[in-house]
Amino acid sequence: MIFEKTNNTFVQLFRYGFVAVGAFVVDYGFYFLLSYLFAVQYLVAAFIGFVAGTATNYLISKYMVFQGEPKSRVSEVFLVFLISGVGLLWLEIGLYVLTDIYGVHYLLSKLIMTGIVFLWNFFARKFFMYSRFFNILKEP
Repeated sequence: MIFEKTNNTFVQLFRYGFVAVGAFVVDYGFYFLLSYLFAVQYLVAAFIGFVAGTATNYLISKYMVFQGEPKSRVSEVFLVFLISGVGLLWLEIGLYVLTDIYGVHYLLSKLIMTGIVFLWNFFARKFFMYSRFFNILKEP
C-alpha cells in the first residue's frame, strides 16, 4: 500500500500526509530557526521555509504519492512550484491576517496556515497535474 502505484485519491491523500510531515519538519524548522533564533522577519522566514519544504515535498511525493514519469520534467517542476506559489501567497496573506490583524502568535499562525495550504497543494496537484483532464505523465 505504501509504494504501490495507485490513483485512489484517499490512498494518495494518506500518503501525502506522511510526505507533508517530512516537508513540514523542513518548512517549520527553517521558519522557527530563522524567525525565533536568528530574528529574521516572520514573513521572510515563512518564504524561505516554504521553498525548502516544497522542494522536500516534491522529491518525496514523486516516489510515494504521484508516481509515474512526466512528459517533461521541467513542466512537472514548474507546475509543482506554480501550485505551491499560490499556496505560498495564501500562507503569507494568512500569516499577516492572523498575526498582525488578529494578534495570533506567529508560530501558531504558521501551524494553522500550513494545514490550509496542505489541502490546497494536494488537491491542486491531483487535479491540475495528474487528473484525466491535465495529466502530465507519459502513457505507460
